[in-house]
Amino acid sequence: MKKHPIPRLTRRHFLDFAEVTDFVEKLAAACPDLVSLGTLGVSREGRPLYHLTITDSSTGAAHDKPAYLIHANIHASELSGTHAALATARRLVKDHPKSDLLKRVAFHVIPRLNPDGAEFVVKTSGKTRSRTDRSQRLPNTLYQQDINGDGLILTMRQQHPDGQFVADPKDRRLLIQRTRDSKPPFYRTLPEGLIVDWDGSDNIRIEGRSFDWNRNWSYDWRPEPEQGGAGDFPFSEPEMRAMAGFIHSRPNLFGILGYHNGPAATLRPPSTGADSDLDAADLREMRDLARLGARVTGLPEFAVVKYHRQYNPDLNLRGHFHNFGYHHLGLFVFEFELGILLNSAGIATTEILGVENQEQYETLLRRMMAWWDRQAKRDTIFRPWKRFRHPQLGNLEIGGLLTRHTGGPTLNDLQKIIQNTYRFTVEHASRHPWVKIDDLRVDRVGEQIVRIRARVANRGQFPTHVSNKGRNLDRLRKVEVALRLADDVTLLSREGHIRVGHLAGLTGSRTLEWFLKTDRRRGALGEIAVSGGAGGNACATIRLPQGIRS
Repeated sequence: MKKHPIPRLTRRHFLDFAEVTDFVEKLAAACPDLVSLGTLGVSREGRPLYHLTITDSSTGAAHDKPAYLIHANIHASELSGTHAALATARRLVKDHPKSDLLKRVAFHVIPRLNPDGAEFVVKTSGKTRSRTDRSQRLPNTLYQQDINGDGLILTMRQQHPDGQFVADPKDRRLLIQRTRDSKPPFYRTLPEGLIVDWDGSDNIRIEGRSFDWNRNWSYDWRPEPEQGGAGDFPFSEPEMRAMAGFIHSRPNLFGILGYHNGPAATLRPPSTGADSDLDAADLREMRDLARLGARVTGLPEFAVVKYHRQYNPDLNLRGHFHNFGYHHLGLFVFEFELGILLNSAGIATTEILGVENQEQYETLLRRMMAWWDRQAKRDTIFRPWKRFRHPQLGNLEIGGLLTRHTGGPTLNDLQKIIQNTYRFTVEHASRHPWVKIDDLRVDRVGEQIVRIRARVANRGQFPTHVSNKGRNLDRLRKVEVALRLADDVTLLSREGHIRVGHLAGLTGSRTLEWFLKTDRRRGALGEIAVSGGAGGNACATIRLPQGIRS
């Protein structure tokens, strides 16, 4: 049989859908004993939602092991997340010979939850959050389109007496906010595109309704306009419904990590309210893990509610992943904001979030452009302003910054960041609960009587309920034991199905005992099957030991 090499992940550009497909197919083909490729379903436009399952199949099926989920690219323009997720999948496979993690844990990697939006951004550098409804073309509404034929969707600037912007006198490539001291020309800006049924007025709306899938989770969901981008109801988007079905069909999930692009950060719950709303012990554990993430990655730790510009109030993001993961799933969940181009230019997240006004932010943009000018090898982040005769608006210019590049770190920086986020992933995953059957003993105590003793234990660091919040959530299933006997073996004592309950981490155990009646002198009498929820499942065969005599 031909051996397939483990594919390399390009560092030269962001991946389009065909390249993502090629990578996941080649990784699964290269390592069939470790990697299986499936889908959660299909996107609104019919693209598969790829799902990699990574575990050592020789030590059991993925559904019998504690499971860790990684998802990325829920926001269309946050393309770095796909790279991070695929790099993690590749590294798990490469590291397997020197690590036993895949023997104990199943990883689920969803590298691009939003393939439609990401494809739009990869191909055009156009702007969309998660999805923009373009199904209805509304009058006086501009819809993004490449109208000058250069393959990109950029910014149109047009001189206008009411324009909010002027060319930056310190860097003519940039547009800055108009002030009372600004000198003309003044510019208004619009995305590159055409206006449907325009009446010639300045009342131009920009595209259709915008959806933010990170406001479409079920916990504390609120309708629009109370929460912008929320959608029609929790999991209203087909991709998000597929994600919800995937998560809720896997009771063995004990941890989830999401990849995003914003000013570099390690994010933890809560996403509404305050730390005091969380269980105190859970908060300590989450802080410890988030601070570990900050130490190994250099991405500073924030609670989501505190991840904002200095002059803004605390965030309250309804229907957000972090509160869903903690309150509805009972898990310690995290997101890595992998950074933006300002971070690659040497500007720290604390400085980005610490700006107090637009003028200070414009200073950061000038620093970014000056840094970019000094790079010998660099992505194309800016297209010069070029005159264009718009069929509706008349004379204007098209150009500006490419959002697909300014919205993330450089691909070279991303490789270093990913190496460190991987270190956190391995450490977080290594704390999994782990349900085992210890000290199984089979003794004959009479002519036809056999005694079975077994210790059902959790030898992982997390308890089987993972968090205190999870202790009373039905999703985090309590440990149950089933005694399955051969047809000619009779159970003499107590029940064959026992609900053990949750087990504490490392030291949590319970000793169980049964008495059986059998005429057998050798062989298997049946099995003990343990359903351990987030701790995985375990099974042991009950065998009469050699040499037993009546």
